[in-house]
Amino acid sequence: MSTMSKRWVLREFPPFGFAKELGYTPFHAHLLYNRGICTAEDAELFLNSDERHLNDPKLLPDMERAVARVQKAVKDKEHIGVFGDFDADGITGTALLTSALRDLGARVTPYLPDRVDEGHGLNNDAVNLLHQSGVSLLITVDCGATSIAEVDLASELGIDTIITDHHSVLPTLPASYSLINPRHPDSRYPFGDLTGVGMSFKLIEALHSAMELEWPEHLLEFVALGTVADVGPLTGENRFLVRRGLERLNRTDNLGIRALAASARLKIGSLDTESLSFGIIPRLNVAGRLGSAGISLELLTTESQEKAQSLAGEIEGQNRQRQQLTRSAVIEAEEQVNQSDDLPSILIVKSKDWIPGVLGLIAGRLSEGYYRPAIAISVGEQTSRASARSIPEFDIVSALGKSAHLFDRHGGHPQAAGFTIPTESLPELERNLVSIAAEKLADHELSPSLEIDCEVRLSAFTQQNFDFIQSLAPFGEANPAPAFLSRGVRVLDASLVGASRQHIRMRLQQQGATISAIAFNLGYKVNETRGPVDVVYTVGLDTWGAHPRLQLTVQDLRAAR
Repeated sequence: MSTMSKRWVLREFPPFGFAKELGYTPFHAHLLYNRGICTAEDAELFLNSDERHLNDPKLLPDMERAVARVQKAVKDKEHIGVFGDFDADGITGTALLTSALRDLGARVTPYLPDRVDEGHGLNNDAVNLLHQSGVSLLITVDCGATSIAEVDLASELGIDTIITDHHSVLPTLPASYSLINPRHPDSRYPFGDLTGVGMSFKLIEALHSAMELEWPEHLLEFVALGTVADVGPLTGENRFLVRRGLERLNRTDNLGIRALAASARLKIGSLDTESLSFGIIPRLNVAGRLGSAGISLELLTTESQEKAQSLAGEIEGQNRQRQQLTRSAVIEAEEQVNQSDDLPSILIVKSKDWIPGVLGLIAGRLSEGYYRPAIAISVGEQTSRASARSIPEFDIVSALGKSAHLFDRHGGHPQAAGFTIPTESLPELERNLVSIAAEKLADHELSPSLEIDCEVRLSAFTQQNFDFIQSLAPFGEANPAPAFLSRGVRVLDASLVGASRQHIRMRLQQQGATISAIAFNLGYKVNETRGPVDVVYTVGLDTWGAHPRLQLTVQDLRAAR
């Protein structure tokens, strides 16, 4: 793996008098300032993160029309199809809609496409199959905003389509019964960053309001999982939904979620966004990567303890297989990258042996490790598939859009995308992307930076300060966990841990304060721990023992300067 040095960037201090004006200690005010909090009112709203962040779903375009149509379908016992994507956002959104509609007495058939045979988005074969099963109302999850031909086919077959999506729309919109999307040109919705599962929730929220029912709060378990999985910014409404969803997850009675947490060796009651990201979400995703995402959907919706245990065991086996496939593929990809003396502005790697389900993982590892946009391609005889991951300085969807004529299908977000393409068109695409990246990134320093909230001593983490740090959670996109710098720290002991001895477990000491620490994937720096170190870290709890204890998660370290 690349060992590129990170630039340490210490964020600026708040203006003089800011802490007094805000009414917080200088340390607390500094952390709030780094999160864009400028007034006492902003601080109160951010820290409480209550229902004031919950926006009226009727501000979304076509929502009232969609709700009336769903009410009719429930009342008339119509057969409702729910078509979702095969990633965790789509799976959780489909689980949410399916569960909520069934609880209202609706007849529902969920459908998740096959990653290899069908790819992302609504497709004609699925529409035909749903028609043959008697579906007369189709609701999409996390897709559909660009499915013009597929929606037309559904209409010809007598199926009304309600699209719930959060992706960018085209100048020409599908002729659906309703198109609920905060990016719709007619949208009045004040928060544009809901994920696919968030959009599913807003439909159910509006439906329950129209039926004068309390919306089922346990649905927020699905919203938290899908929003974190899709790297939705944890600000505004997303912050409220994920925070409340985590509260529900930590006392969940969902059999599938409990079984997944047990497989990942996570404790219900101690779940946070990090444990979702590294424990539960990869397992939700793995079924769609290596086989059928329907396994994960069934797990989330089953009411059988025996079935939940069986499905979780099957997923755990797939996850171990995925880890092995990813490790070997990443090694091969890095060998391709390292063949060049000079790193190009964009990394493009490919193999006939990689399965589509691990391409995003390969691209993500390369982009993170080398700090460049990266594309991993599974090369087929006629058609090739690819996943792309990028850095904030480079909009990968925009770059792909300049070669739109080459693709069979493409789409995604500025920092994560995918496409299918005739294999014969790959050389032209590569030339185009290399040229675009070289031009767009010419003036950028392509090395990862590590933003640091403030410099402190280890003794700073009193119970009061630790509790305040925790009040800033949930942490994730647009609201990262505070990162701290301590200089001249003594390493009392350090040992390599992990299957490949890639992590360092340490005890750090500074002026009488001693705290345990773990440095993930920094094993190659273990020799630097023989003397005093400067260390950048976040603060959390190690919950594995009988009593949780403070633990630092080291982001980077170097010999003290």
